[in-house]
Order: sequence, then structure tokens, then C-alpha cells
Amino acid sequence: MKVYIAEKPSLGKGIAEYLPGSKSKGNGFIQCGVDIAVTWCFGHIFEQEEPDFYTPDDVPTTPKGKKKWRFEELPIFPEQWKKRAKDDAKAQIKVIRDLLKKASSVVNAGDPDREGQLLVDEVLEELRWKGPTLRIWLAALDEQSVRKALASLKDNRDYQNLRDSAEARARADWLMGMNLTRAFTLRNSGAGVVSVGRVQTPTLALVVARDEKIEHFKPKDYFVPRIHTGFWAVWELREDFEGVDAEGYLTDRKAADRLVSWAKADGKASVKDFTSAEKQQQAPLGFSLAELQKVCSAKLGMSAQNVLDAAQALYEEHKAATYPRTDCRYLPEEQHGDARQILSGLAKAGFADLVKAADSNRKSAIWNTGKVTAHHAIIPTGSMQGSMSPAVAKVYEIIVRSYLAQFYPPYVYRAIKALLTCTGEDWKATANIPVSAGWKAVYGMTDDDNDDTPAQPIPALKKGQVLTVQDADVQAKQTKPPARFTDGSLIEAMSNIHKVVEDEAAKAKLKETSGLGTEATRASIIETLLTRGFMERKGKQILSTQAGRALVHALPKDLTDPVLTARWEDALSSVSEGRVTLQQFEEAQRKFVSRMIEAAKAATIAVGQARSATSARGKASTGKMRGGAAKAGPSCPDCKKLTITLKTKKGDAFFKCEGCQSCWWPDKQDAKKLGTKWSEKKT
Repeated sequence: MKVYIAEKPSLGKGIAEYLPGSKSKGNGFIQCGVDIAVTWCFGHIFEQEEPDFYTPDDVPTTPKGKKKWRFEELPIFPEQWKKRAKDDAKAQIKVIRDLLKKASSVVNAGDPDREGQLLVDEVLEELRWKGPTLRIWLAALDEQSVRKALASLKDNRDYQNLRDSAEARARADWLMGMNLTRAFTLRNSGAGVVSVGRVQTPTLALVVARDEKIEHFKPKDYFVPRIHTGFWAVWELREDFEGVDAEGYLTDRKAADRLVSWAKADGKASVKDFTSAEKQQQAPLGFSLAELQKVCSAKLGMSAQNVLDAAQALYEEHKAATYPRTDCRYLPEEQHGDARQILSGLAKAGFADLVKAADSNRKSAIWNTGKVTAHHAIIPTGSMQGSMSPAVAKVYEIIVRSYLAQFYPPYVYRAIKALLTCTGEDWKATANIPVSAGWKAVYGMTDDDNDDTPAQPIPALKKGQVLTVQDADVQAKQTKPPARFTDGSLIEAMSNIHKVVEDEAAKAKLKETSGLGTEATRASIIETLLTRGFMERKGKQILSTQAGRALVHALPKDLTDPVLTARWEDALSSVSEGRVTLQQFEEAQRKFVSRMIEAAKAATIAVGQARSATSARGKASTGKMRGGAAKAGPSCPDCKKLTITLKTKKGDAFFKCEGCQSCWWPDKQDAKKLGTKWSEKKT
């Protein structure tokens, strides 16, 4: 029997639908005829063991039975990595184990990425499957795509490097998170856990740096002289002109006024140069997940996580779009033949008028097999199942219009440039005049909506022609600080880290490949930082909190430097390409962690409690924080760290030490002091 193991139930059901044989539902699987069964995981059903598994049995424990955090056990480096079954997945693991006993072959049907590869591979490894294994690569879940993928199964061994890169990522996150969070928390004189993550910490540092740059920004007044000769032309700035500063701004109002005064007095301007040419602008490339998140954040105000959830629903539930967790904006040329069928499906889905004007034979720049990575751009499939929620429908429409634009002609405009000379100074006027909307018609744009160049009328001119200066003035302007991050712009900064790096050498090295996190993880990293109280949302903006800033300033630069972390991502890519082994990558991580633990021992840290109610450690017995971050309480007598004030589900206040996890009721005589310790309280 051939057993398909999918990443999640929806994926398994999508595959089973197009397999031969009658379908019958079992407990945790679908039987397809006699010889095929499809089962599934629920995401990762195995997880790395906790640090307590690897530390000596004689380590003192907290009242809850957890081993206390101590420098004596650091660094915690597993000699042999162990994984355990998740408690809520044990029943499904038994289903898979029983099917494997009957299997003659297995098909890995994880999501088409490195995490999906590992997710199923680790199940087979933990359950000691040694038989033949194939891989199905599903870029989309519509019927045509699934049938095509079923007909082209590959040997699962071809994806060993991809599996290793996911394992390398998981181990690196564990080594850094478990070791360094403990190390810096132990050195923290504040009340909070100093949460350190391989990607989350430098991401937080990006937001902190942006916020502080804005707050320290001092606006500068500058001036733009203009003359009007039937159209406005602005003065061409010269660095050697009096009043121009080192940053290239004319900051001297008197100098600007003199230029205008001279121009008015002269009264004439001659045409030094004039060009007028039709230019074309091709449709934007397709969507990577980061680009989709950026656009939806700007146009719809959606969070990065909400966009990912919508795109995932379009892929899994509605079969209406291709795999969303892609970093590619191109399509393979071999798929151009599918365009007619996809357009036909979109016409039936409510886009008939736009499809009517599309030319399925047109090949835009998006079709480039050489630039396609593991996945191609996110595009519609032309199929549709079920009804979409309003948010999902809006994301779908953005994806559809992007695809339709590829089959429209270029946007055509006339670019006009006039260079005038007056009183020995040059004055320039430019205009972009729309000629043909082309692909912009897909978006309802008939003029150059997104262009800063004004569409002022500039007549045809001849070199040497003399014009009358009808007016002249000075525009007073002011420099502006950078904008606060939004979900979309933070995702863009994470995926294009070179754009926010000021060091030119580092910028050049990072431009092509590096980024913070992956398409699949960036949204969850942002949500984690928000949940832990290190960042907060204000409208569309994402800002760092005081706790977030304190954390970034307390940690060594190596942990907050986005450049270093981006290069770790490059190393993970090298593992997936077979240029670096899992062992080599892990060894480098261990050396880095050891060095950072030594840095922690020498550090002085005072980071307060920052986490929100949704991220408080513990479950029912530790209660929930009310109204945001917990307040600091008295010092713990055991480990000397500050406690925090929490509330039980019933609303009763208690103190908890975030160092050793001990808990106390407040003193009956003075609620600000520690009273009875929980482990000592009689039942």
C-alpha cells in the first residue's frame, strides 16, 4: 500500500480528492481504493526536547518541578538531539504508525518548502520508516496542479539538503533561544525574562533604531527657487553655490531670494535643452509573500499575519491561489501555456470585463524560468471552492489584478524634460504625460497616479528659444524624518535588509540574497514581538516599547545586528544547496552561543517585565495579567530577583518570580509584601 503523509488535514484531503479509487474516511486517514491511503500531520507533531532533558538530574528544581536556571548548566549543547511527540498529536501518530506497518512505499506530502520537507521526514525518522519514499511538490491545490504533481513524483532523497536546512534552522533557534534567554535573564536585575531569538532580536533592533532616529530627528528648513515661463522650472542646485549645505540642501533663504530676484530682473530664459519621448512601463512583477504583505498593508491596512492567513486560505481552502510562502516574483516560462485556462476561470469568477481585454499570448517580464527559485510568484489558479470572507476576497482581488496586468500592454507616457538657463543658472522642468493606460487600466488608473513627476503642460520647445519669465518664487520646505514601520514596511525591511543598512560594503554583500527570517516566518516573528510586549501597534504603525528598547540596548551588538543574522540566513540557504553541511552550520552556531554566554556573564542588565496577557508564562495556576504588562513586586528571597504581580482566574493577586518561578500570596497585613509561599500553603 502507498501511504501519503500530508502536512495538515486540508492538504491531505486535497490530494485524496484526485487519487484513483473509491474514497472512504477512516480515523485520521482517507482510504483511496485498496492500495492507497492518505493521512496527515497537524503541523509539527514532534518537537525538540526541552533543556531539562539534557541537564543533570541533580539540578535544583522549582516548586513546579522544573529545573532552575543556572549558569552552571550553560551552555546546554545536546550530544545527541532528541525529539518527543507532542501530547495533542499522540493519537494521530498512532494512526500514522499503524499505516506505515502496512505500507510498501510512502509519499512525503509536506508543504513545498524546507519546513514542510522536515515536518514529514522527521515523522518517518522517529517512527523508523526505512522503506522507499517519494516526494510530491504541490505549488497549487486546484485539480490541474494536483494531477500534474501526482504524475511527477520525485525521490524523497533528492530533498535531503532541504530537510537538513530546516533541521539546521530549528537547532540554531533552540541553541540561541534556550541558552541565551537563560544567560541574559540570569544577569537581569529587572523583573522580566530577557527573551533572545536568532531573528526576533535583530528585528526588534530594526524597529528600535527607526523609532529613535525619528525621535532624535531635527527638521531642517530648505528652499527651492522656481521660475514660471508658462510652466514652472526649479533651480538646478549646485554644491558650490553659497548657502548649499553638505547634504545638498539650499538652507539660506536670502540666497534663494537673490536667485529669484535676479531671474525676475533679467526677465528672460533661454532653452538649453529639450527632450520629449514616449516611454513604456511594464506591469509590476508578480507577488512574493513579502510584496503581497507590503501591498495589502498599504492598501487594506492588514497585518502581515492576516495577509499570510488569507493567502494560506486561498491556497488550501479555496484552491484559488498558488502556494503563498514564496520569495519569488517570477513565473516559469513553461507555465505560460496555462494562461488561457486560468483567464477563463477568472472570467467566470467575476473578472470577465478585465479578462476580455487581456491577451493570453502576451509574455511580460514575469515569465523567466531562470529567476524562479523553489516556488514561483503567487498567482490565481482560475479555480474556486467555497465562499470567501471579505478580508480573503480583498487579498484575492489584489492577486488576480496583478496576474491580469501581465496580459495587458505596457503603460505608455511621454517624458518631457526642459532645461532652461537664466542669469547663468540652470532651471529644470519635467513632466510625464499619460498616452495609453495599458496595464494600469486593470487598476482603474488612467493617469500616472503613482508618479511624483507633475503632469504640467510643457509645450514643444527648441534649443535656443527665448522664453519670458512671467513669475518667480521660493518654495519653503522642510526635511522629514523616516516613516514609522508598518507591518508591510517592516516585512520589506526584513526581506530586503540591505535597504536599511548604512554600511556600503555590507549593503553590497547583502543586496542579492540576505534577509531576516523567511517568507514563512516573518509574520509570526512580528506577532511574537507584539505578544511579548516589546513592540506595539498604533493604528497601522508598529512602535517599540520601553521594554523593547531596554532589551536591545542591554544585549551585545552581535545579537541585535541584522547584518549578522541575515548572513546566518545565507548560511542556511547554503545548507539547502549542499554547499554547507548541517554539522558545519551547527558547529558555527555552538561557537557563537558559547561566546555570547561569556558576554552575558560580563553584562549588567535591567530589563523590566514586558509581556502581555496572552504570553504570560504558565497556565491556569499562574492566572492572567490584567490590563497589559505586569507590575514589579518585591524581591524573591530565593534568587534575589524581582517578582511580578499577577492575578488568578478569579482575580486574586499573587506574586511570581520570573527567575525561579516561585509564587507567593500577598502578606495579609501588607499586600505589597510576600506572604505564604504556594508550596508551603496547606490544602
